[in-house]
Amino acid sequence: MIFGFGKSREEEDDEFEEEIEPVSFQGALNGQPANLKDNARLVKAGLMAAKDIVTDGLALRAELIRFEPKGERYQVAFYIDGVASPGPKLSKQQGMAVVQVIKLLSGLNIQERKRPQSGGVLAELEEVPYQLRVSTSATPGGERLALKAINMNQPLDRADDIGITEEMRERIRELSKGRHGLILVSGAPSSGTTTTTVGVVRSVDAYQYTIFALADPEHRELSHIATLDEKEGDTFDDELRRIIRMEADIIYLNPITDEAYVGSILNVADEITMIAEISAKDAVTGLLKFCKLAGSVEKGVNALRCVVGHKLIRTLCDECKEAFRPNPKLIAKMGLPKTTKMLYRPPRQTVDEEGNEIEPCEKCDGLGYYGRTLMLELIEMTDEMKKLIISDPDPAKIKTYAKKAGMPGFQQDGIRLVAEGKVSLDELQRAFKS
Repeated sequence: MIFGFGKSREEEDDEFEEEIEPVSFQGALNGQPANLKDNARLVKAGLMAAKDIVTDGLALRAELIRFEPKGERYQVAFYIDGVASPGPKLSKQQGMAVVQVIKLLSGLNIQERKRPQSGGVLAELEEVPYQLRVSTSATPGGERLALKAINMNQPLDRADDIGITEEMRERIRELSKGRHGLILVSGAPSSGTTTTTVGVVRSVDAYQYTIFALADPEHRELSHIATLDEKEGDTFDDELRRIIRMEADIIYLNPITDEAYVGSILNVADEITMIAEISAKDAVTGLLKFCKLAGSVEKGVNALRCVVGHKLIRTLCDECKEAFRPNPKLIAKMGLPKTTKMLYRPPRQTVDEEGNEIEPCEKCDGLGYYGRTLMLELIEMTDEMKKLIISDPDPAKIKTYAKKAGMPGFQQDGIRLVAEGKVSLDELQRAFKS
């Protein structure tokens, strides 16, 4: 920890931890001013602890900081590259104060503790700007708070930023032609599905095609993509019709959630190409969920062009990853290219030849991993695939047929990343188990 939160003064002195300036909060995203003066007692009880915890989290590259009530305490967890790492344990009183202060800074109602709220606050640490997007929910033990940290210097709004290969981008470009059908992006909650969907949208040539966005890209840049001027009283159907009349080619839609929304999509599926996300663990699950919302499997598959599924996987740290020669039997078993001479893993050596402890890598802080990339799968709605799904929408059969037809899959993409030296075999196995 940067501040050694929760440690005694003696422990801090012994460790000689480098201190940095604490995070600076710079105003709520909704413009709501934080009335610190009228909440002086709350600020005194929770502000410095909130600053310490958020500073620690950002310094550790945590993309998510979670405050969870656990009995008489609050447990803080830092999620670094998608993996939870325990943070400090706070007393119930201090945890509640920290949660309320973060809500106050984020422009949320600190009196409301029963209903979910969402907002955010601008922040800066060591001259790096962040958006801290905050969401709360009630639990029997108290209020839970999740803080999503977005490094504004690394917006991840381009396809190659997040690991969409040129081959996949070309496939998406082909499937987006013709002004018809839906390209569906499927991913588990809080797995970066919106970022992947923006990457899919950005895979399409915005110079060649006219693209409109009805979805809110939040902090992401959608260059050369138009937005629709709002008209009072316009429904979603009205907005779709207005865009179609403008002879647009593609619309980037808000996430799919209910039958009425899907019904509107079905009404124009033969007139324009659409791209949208749906919350589901993989492509097949997303496909079948969409069909259920459509009212029938046949309606669903006939409206779809393809479904893109995604998983995030940790990438090895370039500064400290360790090369090793794999056993030829392992290469054959994993389906790696026969030309593979070297694979990589996190460093295993902790002491040098003289028995002295090796200092952890400065870049990844000894984790062996730094950042994440995408593994993608794609199920294309060919005529044969449609017939299969309509006759027997069994997930296992759909996956088997997709693999047999040579459609991109998670396993294939994961093996590519291992062969390229970006991902370890252990991490690949962990990603498939999670």
